[in-house]
Amino acid sequence: MAMLNYCFCHSLPSHRKQWNKMMKHHVVDGNPNQAIFVYRQMLESGCNGDNFTYPVLLKALTHLSSSISILTVHGQAIKTGFSDHVFVETSLLNSYASVGDIENAQKVFDKMSSRDVIAWNSMLDAYVSKGMMESAIKHFHLMPVKDAVSFNIMISGFAKLGTIEFAEEIFDEIPVRDVVSWNSMMLGYCKAGDMDKARKVFDSMVERTLVSWNTMITGYLDNELYVDAIDLFSEMKEKGFEPNHITVSAVLSACAWVGSVDEGKEVHIFALFSGLASNVHVVTALIDMYAKCGSIDGALEVFYKSQAKDVTSWNAMISGLALHGKSHAALKLFSDFQNRNMKADDITFIGLLTACSHSGLVNEGYRLFESMEKEFGISPKSEHYGCMVDLLGRAGYLHSACQLMKAMPFEPGPTVYGALLGACLVYRDLKVGNMVAEHMTKRMHRLSDGEYMMLANLYASCGKFEEADGWRREMNNAGITKTAGYSMILVKGKMIKFLAGDR
Repeated sequence: MAMLNYCFCHSLPSHRKQWNKMMKHHVVDGNPNQAIFVYRQMLESGCNGDNFTYPVLLKALTHLSSSISILTVHGQAIKTGFSDHVFVETSLLNSYASVGDIENAQKVFDKMSSRDVIAWNSMLDAYVSKGMMESAIKHFHLMPVKDAVSFNIMISGFAKLGTIEFAEEIFDEIPVRDVVSWNSMMLGYCKAGDMDKARKVFDSMVERTLVSWNTMITGYLDNELYVDAIDLFSEMKEKGFEPNHITVSAVLSACAWVGSVDEGKEVHIFALFSGLASNVHVVTALIDMYAKCGSIDGALEVFYKSQAKDVTSWNAMISGLALHGKSHAALKLFSDFQNRNMKADDITFIGLLTACSHSGLVNEGYRLFESMEKEFGISPKSEHYGCMVDLLGRAGYLHSACQLMKAMPFEPGPTVYGALLGACLVYRDLKVGNMVAEHMTKRMHRLSDGEYMMLANLYASCGKFEEADGWRREMNNAGITKTAGYSMILVKGKMIKFLAGDR
């Protein structure tokens, strides 16, 4: 800002070098709009850009994710004769790639008079970022020179898609593996759900970075190994690594899933002392953790004390209140949300419709559902229809729920079928239940253990024991077994999981 004030309080720079320095200053400080403003002043003063101006300007535009602006600057670079300069060409290539404009990125790459390994890697990264792995493979094999970055880009691409066998092939080819190579390979195993191999890679690493720890912890979280995520967080602190907001948010989510409010409180205390408790992602994770662990007062305290709240934080609080059956409080919070001129998203309405469902607020639920598209421009998704079907079903309006399901603009998913089937079981409505069963068996590739058991229990509750046994036999013939329930308790700082009958 001091630089900008200088422009108004003193005479404008007379040399291009000074203008470039000012633009770079704003980009480094994270003020891309200010950098663009300075560039406009530069043009108005009669000074054009050069091979140093355009790379800085393109970096600023990249932060704003504007393909149209990049095209404009590209045209200006052509007009001033600097579009063929290697720095400008590479910057254009990176900028187009960063906003997903592969076509223009490819055009720049094809016209480059001299392509170094950085240019080749930029184009490779562009393909990988768009998930165009076939094009990436062809490009990779055409590369005259490959460095560690080239191999790491390919591993990362395959890892994100979960095609672990291809990632392993590239990993084995790397002449010298760096920490990025190991992190990428670990991510691949996490995405593929092979946490044993992911941990083996993690334990084999000579050098670990914060990314290494976060990859492993979030991998455990994504693969529902919540206790392992919590344990690794403890190990991370013991070994002197400093967690960041990503680490803390992931561990709080793990605590939420296992319902361990004591572990969650310890993480909260750590976040307070480390200065991470004010981070908006951590705030949201804390609200979610306290709500899911049964402490709605704890969630509310975090929510109202925090200055850093975005739409996800409000959504977490609305959903938390809905979870605890405090539907009117959730609706009032939404009213406060609107008064602050904040923009609701699809997750907001899932929380609100769930709140209505848990308290039987049918009219309010219908009003919110209809307002989504009319007032907020949000098209209802399968989850929203599932909430509405659940709302109507819980209130006993099974035929209305059935009609809504038939009116859906897309095929109903397991959430919708499950909600309606659950209502049929509660009200012992075999007629609607038969219809749901018929639709489920026709349209769904395979029923889950829960769906088979609900169907069997529905027929049994209506005295149709032979049909109930038929559903159980079909479940057995499909090789599906009922998932055993389990409980978890905290013992001497360790989460212990046990099934019924365990000693």
